This record gives sequence, structure tokens and C-alpha cells, in this order.
Amino acid sequence: MAVWQPVLEFDEIIEGGINKASAGGFRLILLQIEGELYAYEDACPHERHPLSLGEFEGDILTCAKHLWEFEVRTGKHISRINRPKCDLRPFEVRVVNGVVEVAFPRSDGIGPQGAAPESDLSG
Repeated sequence: MAVWQPVLEFDEIIEGGINKASAGGFRLILLQIEGELYAYEDACPHERHPLSLGEFEGDILTCAKHLWEFEVRTGKHISRINRPKCDLRPFEVRVVNGVVEVAFPRSDGIGPQGAAPESDLSG
């Protein structure tokens, strides 16, 4: 079961840009490609560096710290060495009445679980 939380107005999303958002104290990035939205934790799986400081071109997101590359549509790590344990952490996303909402998993029935709190991310 998931908890849907509003994060941004859809009109605020810049297609081709890295859109930062937060919900429930968690930092996220929202990316739009050809009208499709993708939501990920704003932390590179390598060393937790904020992905929002990276580059987004075409459908590739590049972490600014070590230039790791990720395919946005799948979240898969696609740099030189295959590291499936280093894929991005996706979040389900939807638009309801012009508001972008992100689903957070609930393990105990109380609020979002599993994403990195804002204070855990270095910047």
C-alpha cells in the first residue's frame, strides 16, 4: 500500500529539466520526457550525492559527482560497468487535478517509508 502526497503543480514541471521537489521531508527529482513523468529519490545510489545537481539530456541523467549515468525511463545505471544494485530508486507518480503526486510505500501505515530524509543527503 502507498501514500500519495502532492509535490508540485504540474504547470511548474519543466520538460527536459531536473525538477526538485519534496514531500513528507523527503527530497525528490521529477523528470519529464515526451509528456511522461518520472520521480526518483534525489540521491545518487553511489554516494548519495544530490542528482538535482547533475545534468539531464535526452533520456540520460548524469550525476555531477562521478558522472554516473542513468536511463531516466527505467532508472537503470548505464555507465561503463553494469551495476544493477546501483539503479535509481523510482517512485510512482501521477497528476490529479493539475497537481503532481508521488506514492511513498507504507510499511506501518503511518507516512512515507524508505526514502532518504533531507538531512541525510549531502550537498
